[in-house]
Amino acid sequence: MNIFGFGGSEILVILLLAGIVLGPERLARAGRELGKLVRNIKAYLNSMNEELKSELEILDEIKDIQKEMEITIPGKNPLK
Repeated sequence: MNIFGFGGSEILVILLLAGIVLGPERLARAGRELGKLVRNIKAYLNSMNEELKSELEILDEIKDIQKEMEITIPGKNPLK
């Protein structure tokens, strides 16, 4: 298991230190907040990914139209 360059034993040490410093009640709350943060980041990245895919599809459609125009009107390309 390797997360962000940390191995399993390193993550275990970090969790133990966090448990000692924060205590069980605050550690649970911090875990919930971290989970919310990760969930929000994933949702944002998924949204950006979908938007990028949409924009790339539009770009592909524009390129197809440009090719059709080059075939229909040789020598004249208003997009260049």
